[in-house]
Amino acid sequence: MLKNYFITAIRYLWKQKGFSIINLIGLTIGMSVCYFALLFVHFELSYDTYHEKSDRIYRLVTDIKTDHGTDQLSTTATMAPSMQAAFPEVQATTRIFLDYLIIQKGEEQYSEENIAYADSSIFSVFTFPLISGNPAQSLNAPYSVILSETAARKYFGEENALGKTLKVNGKEQATVTGIMKDIRDNSHFKVSMLFSMSTLGEEWMQNSKRFFFYTYLLLPENQDPAVLTAKFPGFVKDHFDQSKGQYSLALEPLKTVYLDGKPRGSKTGSSVNGNRSHVYIFSFVAAFVLFIACFNFINLTTALSIQRAKEIGVRKVLGTTKRLLVFQFLIEALVLALTSFVLSIIVCSLFLPYFNDLAGKTVSISIFQNLGNLGILFMISVIIGLLSGIYPAFFLSRFQPVSILKGGFISVSKGIAFRKALVIAQFSISIILIVATIVVYSQLHFMQNQELGFKKDHMLVIDFQYDDKITSHEETIKDQLTKIPGVTAASISSSIPGKSNHIYPTKLENKSSDMQDFQLDTYFVDYDFLKQYQISVIAGRGFSKQFGSDLRETILINEAAVKSLGYANPQEVIGKRFSQLNVNGLVIGVVKDFHFRSFQEQVQPLILRVSPGFFTFLTLNVSDENMPERIQQLEKKWKQLVPNLPLIYFFADEAYTNQYRDEQRFGKLFIGFAAFAILISCLGLLGLSAFSITRRTREVGVRKVMGASVSGIVGLLSLDFIKLVLIAILIASPIAWYAMNRWLLEFAYRIEISPWIFILAGFIALSIAVATVSFQAIKAALMNPVKSLRSE
Repeated sequence: MLKNYFITAIRYLWKQKGFSIINLIGLTIGMSVCYFALLFVHFELSYDTYHEKSDRIYRLVTDIKTDHGTDQLSTTATMAPSMQAAFPEVQATTRIFLDYLIIQKGEEQYSEENIAYADSSIFSVFTFPLISGNPAQSLNAPYSVILSETAARKYFGEENALGKTLKVNGKEQATVTGIMKDIRDNSHFKVSMLFSMSTLGEEWMQNSKRFFFYTYLLLPENQDPAVLTAKFPGFVKDHFDQSKGQYSLALEPLKTVYLDGKPRGSKTGSSVNGNRSHVYIFSFVAAFVLFIACFNFINLTTALSIQRAKEIGVRKVLGTTKRLLVFQFLIEALVLALTSFVLSIIVCSLFLPYFNDLAGKTVSISIFQNLGNLGILFMISVIIGLLSGIYPAFFLSRFQPVSILKGGFISVSKGIAFRKALVIAQFSISIILIVATIVVYSQLHFMQNQELGFKKDHMLVIDFQYDDKITSHEETIKDQLTKIPGVTAASISSSIPGKSNHIYPTKLENKSSDMQDFQLDTYFVDYDFLKQYQISVIAGRGFSKQFGSDLRETILINEAAVKSLGYANPQEVIGKRFSQLNVNGLVIGVVKDFHFRSFQEQVQPLILRVSPGFFTFLTLNVSDENMPERIQQLEKKWKQLVPNLPLIYFFADEAYTNQYRDEQRFGKLFIGFAAFAILISCLGLLGLSAFSITRRTREVGVRKVMGASVSGIVGLLSLDFIKLVLIAILIASPIAWYAMNRWLLEFAYRIEISPWIFILAGFIALSIAVATVSFQAIKAALMNPVKSLRSE
């Protein structure tokens, strides 16, 4: 019996193959998009949850509130041992300092960015399994290093790496004391090398003013973190001078650091932050896409059931019971829904590698890695099948066969209002997504094309990792490199716009003549940096070799720093005092604000100093004509000048654009999901319009006989659907404005949502609807009226 039901279901679906294909495609796309969105959301929410003690691990953070605002920092090296000594509630502490170094094995040299200095206690706090080595002792001695499996294979192949050495920055030898499993991708920091904390030296370990370290606390089971946090004010009072700034400490649960934590402290290394709003957005988009796909499926299935009234009557006359009819209709709907589920598995398997590339991370290596998500999709497909089968199963099957066969069952108007409401709902969602897509694209374009306040094009930047062979002969190096054809200028600095820079405790004389404390972004530059990057000096003067004091004893500050000090005019700050890193001096100039960070952040106070000991970047102006040849010449000259230092370079414009990498990926994913939502809406409208026009075949024939034109008939048949889309535009516009306005608040510099965006979105939606419906309407209008009337 069950076999017969399936055979009958397949025959019926094959007979209605046009509508069946539309249903299959729409639901398959909807479930596939939903699956990928579920993968992304699940992965984003899973960060750091794999640690066995993740519920008890907290990151310690510092906020310093001053007159110019609040500095959000990490911790100093001294805070971890002080916490351990002061609070018995703290079971263990560990510190991590993220960095990047040049690592050398034999003649091969690499710039490694996934590096951290760490305490041995990292293994008692975090779950980083060691394959070999003693976790309690591997990071005790200076220049001890633990490699990940991938790093060990990279440097030593299949050899046993334990006891082997690597050269660091061309100077010291580091000994491999352990091999650990690769840190998982869903970790808020991911490093491939762990150096012992003592490698940094005693000066770093005793410094209580450099907030460069991430400190993590492990609390005992059932310990309320609020109880510990309540004791922090007393700790702060004993360890920090509150006269120049109000210090406060807080605990961030490890599981929320990635999505909710701020990028604090030193921004070098491999610490990453997510965006909780992206998780919410993709959750909503997935729900919207699935909603559209589901209701398209239900809409078309129930609409088609109207044509089966006479079939039901005949079946009942032949003795079929209501229970068997119900079962038959449910089987048909489930067959179609489960077929879509199987197709979506195939589609997801094929496109998973592309999705990982688009997301910029390995969200999943196989669709069967997260069986829970597949289970959710399977349940969704079953529910959709049951819902779409309920109408014909329980509503149509109860009618009397005599009434149906006599034509007394008039079903054309059944469910029309409901189907119209669904069309309005799905096009409202589509219009919201169209508006969102335009806003996302416009914001990304705005951030990448605005005036930044500095020059970044045709700039090749060499990272020489503070090597003294460069800093002690910088003028000779610059002079030799600028003799290469196509290289027109050179400068040297500690950072460039778009790259991380150091933050140092600094005192500046404010408008009240007090020395105000700051944690300031600092650029150490040479005399040519401002000219090469075309950064404007708007008050005072720039650095000059004619003034001996400009070497270390003078600074430039930006407009944001001037405002923080309370001065109304940049000229007023000239000659004011500063103190930083045990050096006292004067402010000699003010530079125009430039965006040394991304457009998501307000321009922060910044100081610039000439101080060679901090230099690590060498910037060259390079002509883009025949770039490969220029780089070959540069490599040849570099080997002559510094033979033991690899040429590690990048381009300044790419470095700056990389700050928007996450936003670009978000934009691509969002636009992709929105495009599929619109496609599914079109499929639903195509199927529904085809059904509606099929029901009006006789009317079209009569109108043609009476002299109606093709354009008139097309307009008539399209008008009902156009009205629904216009209503959807009115509903969607305020919702889209509110949602995207909230999203734009995340950016310090953002576009305005102008009316043209809604006009364009409405026009796109209307054009799509007209094109979709017109295809069926023209087909009906061109049909021979004699054939139309005969078929009726």
